Amino acid sequence: MIALNRQANVLLLAVIGLAYIVLYGSTWLDMERVWRSSATYNHCYLILPICLYFFYRAKTPLITPSAAGYWLWLPALGLVLLQLIWLFGYAADIALLMHIAAVMSLQALLWLAFGNTNSRLHWFAIAYLIFLVPFGEELSPFLQNITADLTVVMLQAVSIPVYREGLYLATPVGLFEVAEACSGLRFLIASLAISALFAYLHYNKIWKQVSFVVFMALLSVLANGVRAFMLVYIGEKTDMRFGFGADHYLYGWLFFGLVLIAGFWLGAKFSDPTQQLERRSKQHFSLQTKPSMLILATAIIALTLSYRLSLNVMAEPAAIHNLAMPFASQPVEKSNWGINFINSLAQSHAQDTAGTEYFVARYGNKQQNGELINWQNNLFDKQRWQVQRRIIGADSAILQLRSLTNEQRTVLYWYQIDEQRVVPELEVKVRQALSYLADDQSSAYIFAVSVNGKASEQNLAVLQQAAALLSQTQTTTEQAVAGGQYD
Repeated sequence: MIALNRQANVLLLAVIGLAYIVLYGSTWLDMERVWRSSATYNHCYLILPICLYFFYRAKTPLITPSAAGYWLWLPALGLVLLQLIWLFGYAADIALLMHIAAVMSLQALLWLAFGNTNSRLHWFAIAYLIFLVPFGEELSPFLQNITADLTVVMLQAVSIPVYREGLYLATPVGLFEVAEACSGLRFLIASLAISALFAYLHYNKIWKQVSFVVFMALLSVLANGVRAFMLVYIGEKTDMRFGFGADHYLYGWLFFGLVLIAGFWLGAKFSDPTQQLERRSKQHFSLQTKPSMLILATAIIALTLSYRLSLNVMAEPAAIHNLAMPFASQPVEKSNWGINFINSLAQSHAQDTAGTEYFVARYGNKQQNGELINWQNNLFDKQRWQVQRRIIGADSAILQLRSLTNEQRTVLYWYQIDEQRVVPELEVKVRQALSYLADDQSSAYIFAVSVNGKASEQNLAVLQQAAALLSQTQTTTEQAVAGGQYD
């Protein structure tokens, strides 16, 4: 009977593995592409070998596994929630949600397959898999601002005059930009992975492990601010002869290396004594779960896969069509606006005789290539313009832009989903995802109008009139789509 149960478990695991690969295979390939293409996540290639090592040689708990208090219904419930998260991420084209769901689903399946006892023995190897997720890009703007704040404070502390405009810092010797590469994200993500490993090896108590990881994260952010300050300070004192050439990256990594060594040296001072550390031993990959739990996991994965295959993705047109404008307009010959929405199903960019520019683009809620909201689609040229003022209205938003050469431009825009005007981009994503999951084949739009100059009362009135004209495009476009003109 025991051998029969073992064979049934192995067969169920094979079925789960196959369903998991079919459902999440493309997600894992996308994660690997991120690891390969971004230096921030090159360390992810080391995570799986580290986890396999700790599966082979794990700490033996000082407490009995039965005292852990884990229940198998937790990973089963988590697996259901993770499938919903993955489906929403797939519908909304949010890769981070898909990556998190893929990795955490694997963790939940391992917990179910090993059972409570073995999962307790291998908890670190299972938990450490989370560092396979290429997370953190969303923190880059936040970290850039923190770096700029710290740099300004330290420059003022050493009596160097500095004027800050957004992420630009002007000093007597020149103009510095706290670019995305200067945010310190790369070092922060790598230090989190390394410090988690260090904490597991040197501490037994969870609170000490978590405290050390948080300490290293804060130290990394502070260290990046010091690094940025030192580069500006060196450039200031050497009239830009040093600090921003080939030595820029060398100096940065040497500095971060010293910070890591200092953090680990300090952390080692508080490590548990050797005799109190949990002993390490070889552990076995024995299956200690009930077949019913594996059957439940198989059903959850299979249902998600079946529902995913039932959803239709809007086909890409042979050519991008121009949307008709409901007013006398002319093609835009010269413009410094820089609005850019790629891979749309149809779009138009025109201007009237007064120079007011009109832009509209149509997207599917889910299409084979491209999406309405992503990092490549921009409401203005981010290399030229910075947002000086943002006014969020009930059904539209106004951006007042200014360039470094003191040019000004005003933009009024809104998104339209299911005949609803929407401004927040997150709400656009959510509405599109829900429409797609409900098998709604309607379209989503971006509408924008713009004039040169600041957001004066006169220009705002012009934009409101232009927006009223542009909204007529919605009716014209929907009639054309219904008639098959753009299919």
